[in-house]
Amino acid sequence: MASSDLDYDIDDSLPRMMGTCVKLMRESLNARFQDAGYDITIEQWIVLLNLWRQDGLSQQALADRYGRSKVAAFKLLEKLEDQGLVMRQADPVDARCKRVFLTTDGKKLQAELVPLAKENITAMTRDISQADLETAKQVIRKVTSNLLG
Repeated sequence: MASSDLDYDIDDSLPRMMGTCVKLMRESLNARFQDAGYDITIEQWIVLLNLWRQDGLSQQALADRYGRSKVAAFKLLEKLEDQGLVMRQADPVDARCKRVFLTTDGKKLQAELVPLAKENITAMTRDISQADLETAKQVIRKVTSNLLG
């Protein structure tokens, strides 16, 4: 192993910093929801966001948008269903396909959780200029694009 390989500062590397940042953002939002009395995880939040934007998505579409396996999405939907926030129904055209719909309680949560998420964004971007935030987004988009090929 070359000595220059040993000089690499893993703690100052982009992957390490991004990973730590994502972890802290997830923990912060989870804690904000919990502190406000909501038993909603970041994973459930992502599913709910997608359904608030487009109710009736298929389980597969949710898994694709969530970036998880169909099995992981199924387990997540099962928990949301147990909480009375979503219901699954067979697709009228393809009975093998399940569509996911928000319940009345699931729809009500939007007005309660979105302000908490916005508070979280405000807290985590405190003292960062809009220009710096836009630059950060551009860099992340480019890194993502590079990784996708």
